[in-house]
Amino acid sequence: MATKPDSSRLNTFYILYVLANYSDEEHPLSVSDIGKRVDEEFGYLTATGPLISSDTVKRTLEELTEKIFVSGIDDEMISHRFGYFIYCVMKQGERFVPYHAAEGKQAPKKYYYYESSLKTGEIITLKDAVETYSFFSEEDITDIVRKIIKLRPLSFSRRRYYDAAGEDRDENSLLLMNIEELNEIIHNRNCAQIMYCYYDTDKKLIPRDGYPKTIEPIHLMWSNGYYYLLAYNEKYQTIVSFRVDRITDIEEVEIENTHRVEQFNPVQYRHEHPIMFGGKKERIVLLCRDTGKNYIMNMIVDVFGKKVKVSEASEELVKEVTGHSVGEEREQGKRWLKVVLEAAVGGVELWATQYCNDCVVVSPEELRISVKERLERGLRFYKE
Repeated sequence: MATKPDSSRLNTFYILYVLANYSDEEHPLSVSDIGKRVDEEFGYLTATGPLISSDTVKRTLEELTEKIFVSGIDDEMISHRFGYFIYCVMKQGERFVPYHAAEGKQAPKKYYYYESSLKTGEIITLKDAVETYSFFSEEDITDIVRKIIKLRPLSFSRRRYYDAAGEDRDENSLLLMNIEELNEIIHNRNCAQIMYCYYDTDKKLIPRDGYPKTIEPIHLMWSNGYYYLLAYNEKYQTIVSFRVDRITDIEEVEIENTHRVEQFNPVQYRHEHPIMFGGKKERIVLLCRDTGKNYIMNMIVDVFGKKVKVSEASEELVKEVTGHSVGEEREQGKRWLKVVLEAAVGGVELWATQYCNDCVVVSPEELRISVKERLERGLRFYKE
C-alpha cells in the first residue's frame, strides 16, 4: 500500500503545478484551494490523508513571494528570468488587488496566481501564426498549439482552440526538422549540403539541377508567409535564399563557414529583398500614384519598410515619365509620389509589375526596361 511521502522535496513542485494549471489574474487561488487541487492531482501518492497541509502551502508561498517573486520591485525582470511570476493578492470588493497594498490593515485573506511571461496577446499571435501556416502538418499544428495554449490555460478556456481540418496542408512536411538541423549548423558555423527541390505536375518535390550542393548558411527567417534559409553564394559574392519547406535533405559539413554576417539585420534584409529575390541592392526610384483609395503607402511600407524616402513628385518628373501633368492628376483626386529605396532589383521588378496600374519605375534604366518587357510579354496572351 502506498504511504505518505516525506514531502518537503516535492512541495514546491506541487504548488507551482497547481498555480500554473488552475490560476491566472482572474482566477487566483486561496491556500485551501491550492491544497485541495494538489490532493486531486497527486492524491494517488498517498493513502494517509492530505498530501500537503495548509500550513505548508502558506509557508512555501510566503517564502516564494517574499524572497523570489517580490511584487512591485521589478516584476518584468523576474518574469523574464524565470518565465513566470507568482502574485499575492487580496480581495477588495469584487476585485483582487496586490496584497502589499494592505499594509497597516488587519491581515486579509491571501490569494495567489501564476502569470506566464508571455502575455495573452502574444500567445494569440503565436497560435494564429502557427494555425495559418500551410506547410505545418495537422499533427505539427496540434502539437505546437497545445504547447502554446498550455502557457496560459485558463485564459484560453473560453476562446477558439484550433481548426486545422480541411486545410490544404503538407502532411509529409519536414519543415520543423529542417529548421532544427539548420539552426544547429548555423550555430556551429559550419557549411551544409542540401537537396533543394521544385514541384512537378504530380505535386511531388523533385531535386533541382546541380543538387545536392554545399552552401554556407547564415540565417533562418520568416518572410511573405514562408520560412527561408539565407546562405552566402561564393560565386556571386552575395546572399541567396532557399525556401526551407523545399529542402528535402540536409547534412552538416564540417567545413568552417567562411562568410561572417555578425551584424546581419533580418528586417533590413527583408525590406531590401522584397519577395525574397536575392542579388545585390541598388538605388531604385519609383513613381507611385496615390488615388486616395488604393492605399499605396500601405503597400510600400509593408514591402520596403519605413526607411524608404517618400516625397511629392515634381511636375517635371511626372510629365517626363507618365506624359501627364500634375494638375490633370490633382483634378481627379490623385497625386504622384517619388519613392527612393535600396533593394535587390529582382524583387522590385516583380512588385512593380504586380502594381503596374499605380507604379512606374524611373530608374535604373535596366529595371525600367525589364518591367516594360515583362508587361508586354504578358499582354500578348490577352490580345486577340
